[in-house]
Amino acid sequence: MAAWVHDEGMAQGSRSQQEDDYGVFELPPELEAGDLLLVLADGMGGERGGARASALAVRAFVETYDMVPGSTIPERLECTLTHVNERMRWEAATDPDGLDGMGCTLLAVVLAGEGLYWISVGDSPLWLWRAGRLHRLNQDHAYRSILAQQVYDGEISAIDAAHHPDRNALISAVTGHSMELVDLPRQAHTLERDDQILLASDGILTLSEAEIADVLDSVRGRESPCQRLLMAVAACQRPQQDNVTVLWAQSAAFRFAPWWQRLWRRGRG
Repeated sequence: MAAWVHDEGMAQGSRSQQEDDYGVFELPPELEAGDLLLVLADGMGGERGGARASALAVRAFVETYDMVPGSTIPERLECTLTHVNERMRWEAATDPDGLDGMGCTLLAVVLAGEGLYWISVGDSPLWLWRAGRLHRLNQDHAYRSILAQQVYDGEISAIDAAHHPDRNALISAVTGHSMELVDLPRQAHTLERDDQILLASDGILTLSEAEIADVLDSVRGRESPCQRLLMAVAACQRPQQDNVTVLWAQSAAFRFAPWWQRLWRRGRG
C-alpha cells in the first residue's frame, strides 16, 4: 500500500451559499481497489438544488464505492457513478417543482500503487503538477471546449469564443438523466515520485494554469497547498467569485523526504 499525503480547502466566494462538496477517504487494503479516494462535486439547480445535489453525490459515491461489484478500479468507478446518477433521479423526484434542474459535476480520483484513476462528468478540473508545469488530465465537459475546437478549426475567432454567452454551460452533468459524456480512462495514469495531484471546482479558474503551477511550485515543507491556492484566488478580488474547492495529494515518500533529497531529485528532473 502506497502512502499519500493530502490537503483540502473550500471558499464560498461571493455566492450566497456553498454549493460545492467533497470527501477524502483512505481505502481499506482488503478491498484491493486503491489506497485513497477523493471525490468532488459542484452543484447546480438553484439555491435548493445545488447544495443538495453535491452533498448527495459525494455521500452516495463514498458509500457505494466499496460495495459495488467490479474486477478493476475503472469498473468499480463506473458502477458507482451509475448508482449515484440513479440516486440523483430518485432525489429529484421527491420534489419535482423545488428540485427542478438539480444536478452537479462529479470528479472522483483513486490513487493506487500503480498510479492514478479517475472518472469525471462536468467541468471540474483534474490536474497533474510535474516539474513545475500543470497538465489537465480529464476532459472539460463545458461548451468552452467546443468553442476551443472551433477556434482551432478557424470557424470562430478567439475573441468571439472568449465572450460567448454560453461558454461556461455544461454539456454533461449528473442529473439523474442520461449523461452525455463521461471521462473514464481504463488504464492507470503512471505517476512519478514528485508529482502533485490537484482536483478543483471551476471557481479555481479565476487563476490561470500558470498561476496555479507557480503556487504549487512555491509550497514548502508542511505548508497547506490548498490554503495557498485559496488565498491566491481571494487576492484577485473578483466581484462574482464562484465557490472554490480544492483537493491536493502527493506521495508521502517525496513530500517528507529530506530537503537535500528533494533538491537532488528536482535537479535531476
